[in-house]
Amino acid sequence: MLCVVDEDSFNEHVLHTGSMVLVNFWAWWSDECRDMASLMHNVAEFLDEQDVIVQVDWERQKRLAKKLGVFGVPTLVIYINGRELVRYSGTMNKDDFMKRIIEAKNRDAC
Repeated sequence: MLCVVDEDSFNEHVLHTGSMVLVNFWAWWSDECRDMASLMHNVAEFLDEQDVIVQVDWERQKRLAKKLGVFGVPTLVIYINGRELVRYSGTMNKDDFMKRIIEAKNRDAC
């Protein structure tokens, strides 16, 4: 599932969920952000049915980004059960992306 969130809906869609949430901080003007958004769509088929992909417009949600310590884009943050487990800034390929997901799931299992 893919959704766009803002500061008001972030807690509901990210922190108060029992599933894995991939949060993509992006900006419309960034080619790297567009690449990451495309990558997220491509790996969606490999996610569990209950997992969620969330897009946060970094330009429009500056206060939320600052509160979460996101100072550049693209930034991917993976939450499981409301806990941040993995954070990565910059672009990556599909294999690296899947490694980040496995890393988050392994950390959650501990």
